[in-house]
Amino acid sequence: MKKTLTAFSSLLVLLLLFHTSAQASVNQFTGTWFNTDPNTRGITKLVINNNGGKVSLHAWGKCHPKDCDWGKVPAFLFAPNVSLELMKNAKALTAMFEKGFSQTLVVVKPAGKNRIKAETFTRFTDGSNRSNYHSSYTFKRMLIATPIPIPPQPMPMPLPQPGPAVQEDCVSFNPNTATVRKIGGRWKVVDGNHWMFDFGSKKNEAYRTLEIIKHYGMNQSCFVGRPDPSFQYMLVSGKSPKGALGGEDCVSFNPNTIQVKEFNGRWKIVDGSHWMFDFGSKKAEAEKAYAIIKKYGFTRSCFVGRPDPSFVYLRK
Repeated sequence: MKKTLTAFSSLLVLLLLFHTSAQASVNQFTGTWFNTDPNTRGITKLVINNNGGKVSLHAWGKCHPKDCDWGKVPAFLFAPNVSLELMKNAKALTAMFEKGFSQTLVVVKPAGKNRIKAETFTRFTDGSNRSNYHSSYTFKRMLIATPIPIPPQPMPMPLPQPGPAVQEDCVSFNPNTATVRKIGGRWKVVDGNHWMFDFGSKKNEAYRTLEIIKHYGMNQSCFVGRPDPSFQYMLVSGKSPKGALGGEDCVSFNPNTIQVKEFNGRWKIVDGSHWMFDFGSKKAEAEKAYAIIKKYGFTRSCFVGRPDPSFVYLRK
């Protein structure tokens, strides 16, 4: 069946596309996306690809015992006006799925950092007299470690392993008296009158951080580059936290193979082809953080609240 839009659907598309004035490049749409509602009965997963300007949308819907694959179809980008380049100014995309008994129009728009909103309009074509219906879903991008492209020039030599003396900037506190308090409408981990970590409205992440601090007995909060630190870590009386805690979100790395490298004017600490920490133009801070990782032998970088973690720590 030839894929067509009814006049009613076309009007809905126009209203949806231009309801917001925000603009975004096609990169804000591409990736793998999961429905933020784990109990949804509609679309569970979207994969949006851009292959040389040809954009596609692959969808999965809720089924039992496993999700139904709707297949991959062409997707079409929309810019605010006819004069703007689609790839750089796309603010929405659409795709049409044919199921034999129905047509489902999917309209996707940005919905914040690493979020998209998908509006679906389903029209039945089998003469069943079922009502056409509309649904709305919010999706969260799946973030993965992406290999760093290797530039076509000789790679810089690994920095020599630093000596044992590293000038550190640490603040000591007592984990036994640390607690969570709401101050000025914001949740914080505090030690007495000392505000240590601010979580804004994320109460659960504040309590999870306090649980981690008490589990490891962390009593030093350390920084590289204050007042706007590019790197932070926690210590236990001058040593690396050790062990494990159930439910931790950690990424493993080898401290013996890490390197400091510059990519497109930004200094990074990498492990092989995987980016770990980004220091922007601050080469000296990247080298100092590298020396600190070597000194304490950290093997895991851990997070509370990804994709925008409110607390980051390293451990063995």
